[in-house]
Amino acid sequence: MAGRGRVYGPGHFGLIDLGDGVEKISMHYEADMDRSGRSVLGIQPVRWQDGWPIAGENVAPGTYEIQSQRAGTALQLAVDPVRIAFDPRRSFMAKPSDPVAPIANQTLDESRATWSVGEIEVDLGDYLIRPQQQWTVIPVEGAGGAMGAPYYRIAVAGTERVLAVAPGDRLRTVPRFTGAAEQLWRIDQLIDGSYRIMPRQQRDVRAPRALVAIGRSTPALARFDPASDAGRWTFQRP
Repeated sequence: MAGRGRVYGPGHFGLIDLGDGVEKISMHYEADMDRSGRSVLGIQPVRWQDGWPIAGENVAPGTYEIQSQRAGTALQLAVDPVRIAFDPRRSFMAKPSDPVAPIANQTLDESRATWSVGEIEVDLGDYLIRPQQQWTVIPVEGAGGAMGAPYYRIAVAGTERVLAVAPGDRLRTVPRFTGAAEQLWRIDQLIDGSYRIMPRQQRDVRAPRALVAIGRSTPALARFDPASDAGRWTFQRP
């Protein structure tokens, strides 16, 4: 452990085992430079490497591909894909002597030509750098959190459209973020370095549901099983 950013002097290690492959480190920082240099409580994820505990990380704000560890596929809007502008004569049929040039990624405006203006469901698909596969993950100020991690909103990058829980435990996206519990997500790093994603809204706190992958193409909410990779996700920069 070491000081980071504006906090210095971590000490007094404690291990908090939350079960289901989630462990946390508790400590105090000697000085928080954003709080008049006062000592403050710190809680971070812990992961295990070569039999030793090391400090993990909460998900940093940013834009990511959210990939299923089980399926290798990416969380995405369930929309009809728009063909990417591509001339096969410049690639598959090109001569070795022909000049090469970058092909631009598909833009958000090009992609959302087929999107509904209302709710849109989600599924999993091969990652192709498409806008509907990129998610901006941001802590929600004032929403609280759980064991050192904030609650997040998960939005399609460049839009206000956010991931939410629908009646009947369905997954959907809605056009606007309102701060409702069904739009808030808890993201915990597991001891292997992957992440568990759970909605704040839970029907039964004794059996909390998490985002899981069923096969290669179907995300769902179900009880998290630490012995399975179905509920393990990675956050990868596009």
